[in-house]
Amino acid sequence: MKIFALFLFAAALLAVGCASGLRAEETLSFGRFGTITVYRTSPHPGKVVLFASGDGGWNQGVVDMARELAAMDALVMGFDVTHYLKQLRDSTEGCSYPAGDFEALSQYAQKKLALPRYARPVLVGYSSGATLVYATLAQAPANTFQGAISMGFCPDLPLNKPFCKGSGLETKTGPGGKGYVFQPAPQLGSPWISFQGEIDAVCDPQAGEVFVQQTGRATMVRLPKVGHGFAVQKNWLPQFKEAFQRLYADRQATGIKAPVPVVGSQSPTATANAPPSASEVADLPLVEVEAKGTASEYLAVMVTGDGGWAGLDSTLGDILAKHGIPVVGLDSLQYFWQARQPEEMGRDLERIIYHYTAVWQRKKVILIGYSKGADVLPFMVDRLSGETRAAVRLLALLGPGMAATFEFHLTDWLGGDDHAAQPVRPVLEKLQGLKILCLSGRDETDSLCRQLDPGLAKGVLLTGGHHFGGDYEGIAGIIIKAANE
Repeated sequence: MKIFALFLFAAALLAVGCASGLRAEETLSFGRFGTITVYRTSPHPGKVVLFASGDGGWNQGVVDMARELAAMDALVMGFDVTHYLKQLRDSTEGCSYPAGDFEALSQYAQKKLALPRYARPVLVGYSSGATLVYATLAQAPANTFQGAISMGFCPDLPLNKPFCKGSGLETKTGPGGKGYVFQPAPQLGSPWISFQGEIDAVCDPQAGEVFVQQTGRATMVRLPKVGHGFAVQKNWLPQFKEAFQRLYADRQATGIKAPVPVVGSQSPTATANAPPSASEVADLPLVEVEAKGTASEYLAVMVTGDGGWAGLDSTLGDILAKHGIPVVGLDSLQYFWQARQPEEMGRDLERIIYHYTAVWQRKKVILIGYSKGADVLPFMVDRLSGETRAAVRLLALLGPGMAATFEFHLTDWLGGDDHAAQPVRPVLEKLQGLKILCLSGRDETDSLCRQLDPGLAKGVLLTGGHHFGGDYEGIAGIIIKAANE
């Protein structure tokens, strides 16, 4: 009879799993996160969540939350925050940068799990995890993450070293010199929603409300019957689901156009008498930044770094637009998620230039590549038609490396050589006669710029490393001046 009862119980569990559509849970391991539990209801969910547990580890409470998110078409990756924070404490770095860890985990896992295109993740955290995801969001360049949800937020963590400032995180030493207390960020790069139980005896609701009010792009959801444990789902789950949907409702918050498959010819189709059609470039992950102020004679086409349209790329695009230069960005993270060939890349750049010179009525083009974009852009320019290349007034390479690859591989996050990489310098030498600007940071050790003949490219050495000390206004000025020379 006991065996039969166990059989009925197992069958009931199976029925619940089938009804909810939940697949068998998976695990993977990555870096400081250790073991990560993966939840999804389909092979290719449309949303992604990185979920940091509380001090109790990855236990039933957060597991239930993760399953609820998975049922909303999300790939959920949950990890034990205590393990991760211990890894940070044991590291030899002067300051910790979890934003980089979270971004790398998201990219690695989505590639390993064969998602057809990259989705910017929402960060979710409970208790100590709630604090961690706030700090991570405050550190990160704009548009790195879709947003963050904190459940039971206190502003402090028991750390033995500070978190790096990154894009705007401020910290203070905790009481008695123990741990660190995070400060409200004047402007976050993506939205943050804090769920605060009004009967929380661990994290003070009033202090939490003041913190949120002082933080840019932050919202608080007050929960009257909820304590720090979030024990009764009916008292918070509906609001939680609505907030999660809200973060993903406006995917255009990042400005990135989702690619639309195009059937048939990929060549430009507009004629002298017909206006350009958006369908000409609808299959490409593009970002449009329209010009402001006094109109310039230039159009800028940017190929981003491996983080996509975020950080330096988006900031530089906005600055150029303020100088009257409309900008179209090709998101490298999306574009090279699948393998590309140089001939295909050249045709795509040709289409972009053809389309946007017509749309924005510009005849002169500045081509800009940053990091991975700087590596691949020479291969694209080399395949342009003579007529289109004649419109290019400047090729600006920001922080190029020695070799280029045309697809993201797992080794990009795990380390190791990519034997498919192709050297950039020989391709640049084929572009003799084109005005080339090459910018490198003084602290960079592997920049191609320092190896180029001055007759081929004008090299400019800037302060800082691969992000040039954050002087993006200065970079924009250098680019505009070079185009006008």
